Amino acid sequence: MALISPNRNGFPHFMLKEIHEQPEAIQAMLEHWIDSSGRFIAPAGFFSPEELRRISKIMIAASGSSRHAGLVGEFMLERMIRVPVEVDFASQYCYRDPVVGSNELTILISQSGTTVDTIAALQEARQKGSKSLAICNVPNSPLTRDSDVTLLTYAGEEIAIAATKSFSAQLTALFLLSLYMAQCRRTSFENIDSFVQELKLLPARINRLLSMDKKYQRIAAEFAGCKDFLVMGRDIDYPIALEGALKLKEASYIHAEGYPTGEIKHGPAALVSEHLPIIVLAARDESDAASVLRYQKTVSNIREFAERGVRILAIVTEGDSEIASETPYVISMPPASVLLQPLLEVIPLQLLAYHLGILKGYNVDQPRNLSKSVLVE
Repeated sequence: MALISPNRNGFPHFMLKEIHEQPEAIQAMLEHWIDSSGRFIAPAGFFSPEELRRISKIMIAASGSSRHAGLVGEFMLERMIRVPVEVDFASQYCYRDPVVGSNELTILISQSGTTVDTIAALQEARQKGSKSLAICNVPNSPLTRDSDVTLLTYAGEEIAIAATKSFSAQLTALFLLSLYMAQCRRTSFENIDSFVQELKLLPARINRLLSMDKKYQRIAAEFAGCKDFLVMGRDIDYPIALEGALKLKEASYIHAEGYPTGEIKHGPAALVSEHLPIIVLAARDESDAASVLRYQKTVSNIREFAERGVRILAIVTEGDSEIASETPYVISMPPASVLLQPLLEVIPLQLLAYHLGILKGYNVDQPRNLSKSVLVE
């Protein structure tokens, strides 16, 4: 059934429109959840600082793109509040009979709030005594009604099946939650002001990436004949590699797999050839020594694959000339702190998937066999 609506606002497809609405979605999040002094505004009925200080473990349950957002959140939360975080498929959570502690927080992430697996995970967690927090784009949904507290993402209606602006809004919500918990627990407290200031710069930085659409179109044309991709990322970039691979599957029906860059040599490298291109997330934060070290290892990986004749598309930080000397396919993104890099890295991956789908003549708004919310297990 064709998707009919007058609200594409001049865009040829809802997916492209919603990709371009991401700066606005993030700005809306900041206006709702950050006050004039740069502090998180806890919604009515939110956990008290004392309750958040007692949390000893966090579980995140979600599906699809929401799970990838949760995997990014794992890095954010563990590094900012120093509490162990585990991420599970919502569809797996109930079946493994999870062990739930008395001071555990379960975070459920869903765009719609109606995904059956995520609702089942919420019920399982609450039955076992966990506190629950929903991150959702839709108020008054089953997920938000039944969770103890909710962070709404305010991304606006998302019509295209492939998540784009809802994903960025979820990342922003997880980052804001991490900041607030760090504030309450007095961990990474000295970094909060600088993180808030950087958050405020994100919409403009994303707009810079969106303005490069003709470049994404040219790169998509170069790779339009490919049937498979590997997408690689280290550390917090790995979940974005998973998300990039998912977008390729959804929008262009290209088989793609996301891997941690360091795992490629543990088996998947056997597949690499001139017929299997690699997308590499290779941004770096010059102020972070660990990020610089990871970058150097990634450059070594890129060089090795380039010598074998593999086509490599690299997403790098502006001003990077080292990787540009190894591959002609480079997309530069504005600089960002490590924990905020995912919000920028995902933009080129979304647009690449979109343009590949269009070149192949597919319905990018309604991929076959998929629905916006999974209502039946």
